Amino acid sequence: GDVARQGRTVVLVSHQMNQMRRLCHRGMWVDGGQIRMTGSAHEVVSAYESAMARGDRAAQGEDRGAKTKARFMCWQIVKPSTEDAHMLDQMSPTTIEFTIRVTAFISGGHHGVALFNHDHQLIWARSVDNLQLEVGDHALHHTFPMLPVRPGPYSWQVSLYDQNEEVDSWNCIPEMIVATETHQHASDEWNGILNMPAGFRITPQTNHG
Repeated sequence: GDVARQGRTVVLVSHQMNQMRRLCHRGMWVDGGQIRMTGSAHEVVSAYESAMARGDRAAQGEDRGAKTKARFMCWQIVKPSTEDAHMLDQMSPTTIEFTIRVTAFISGGHHGVALFNHDHQLIWARSVDNLQLEVGDHALHHTFPMLPVRPGPYSWQVSLYDQNEEVDSWNCIPEMIVATETHQHASDEWNGILNMPAGFRITPQTNHG
């Protein structure tokens, strides 16, 4: 960092992802001697982590069998608007949209949604009850002031029940890539789940003694 601030170009080759995020402005992912991706360090590192952690989740998410009443079709980040609808690169108000296709009237719907990190640790979840969904496509929106999670790959899981009967459950694909600026401790061992910007100041105290 000190050398880079002196105006010199530094090439850092490493598998320490958080160090790459902190120290590098641009990133290059080299795979088998070929350049697989270039761009901002946050985006490249998060895409690399997603590929390394993905395993067989994609196949698992697609194998849901035949659904008779409804089926989740897709998901996307609708706010903030970015070129990649599955990459979050801003810490700002965020809206996640899940599209479900209903083929039979849902009279007593229970909708659940959960967010997991790449270690399948539950980060957040909620449920909504008493939904009535007519036949057709519906967009289910979840809105957040921001998603202050550390950069990396995440996966959404959504479900729909009707009168206590499971209608559909989906481990959403593709994963969500969080490529926001890092607001974490400089040491990797103190990097937590949350990634929140925070102010700091020192206020002189008047000595009344």
